[in-house]
Order: sequence, then C-alpha cells, then structure tokens
Amino acid sequence: MKRIATVMTALILATGAAQAASYNTGNPDADMPTAPVVAANTVTVKASDVMTAKERERAHVAADADLTVSDFSAPGPRSTYVR
Repeated sequence: MKRIATVMTALILATGAAQAASYNTGNPDADMPTAPVVAANTVTVKASDVMTAKERERAHVAADADLTVSDFSAPGPRSTYVR
C-alpha cells in the first residue's frame, strides 16, 4: 500500500511539473506584451474635470492643474470631459 501511495505521489508531482513547464505554450495570448504599451490618443484636461476633490487631495494636485490623460472616446468632436 505504501508503494502504491509513493508511486502515485511521484506520478502526480511529475505530471504537475510537466504541466507547469508548458503552461503558456498552448495559449499564444497568455504572455504579456514585449513592448511598452503607449496610449494612442492623449488629451490635456484640468484636474478638476477628471478627479474628485478627495482624489486631488490624496494626489496633491491642484484643481486647475493640467493633466495628460488617455482618450478612449470615439473619433470626432468632443463636447466635454466632465466626469
């Protein structure tokens, strides 16, 4: 009985190690990008338009400070960036 338990334990450990070694080979999207991710569209807005008073206080940012943020909206004219 001890031999069976020892063999099963060794088999489980070997199978787990083999699976862990080949974890990312079956899914090409599992890896992180190799190049830095850069925002495609950036805009400059006032901090008061995109941050609450509490967030500005924690970040030590003035309400009239200009911030560069990513723009994820659809192309075309924009009317406002108010939260």
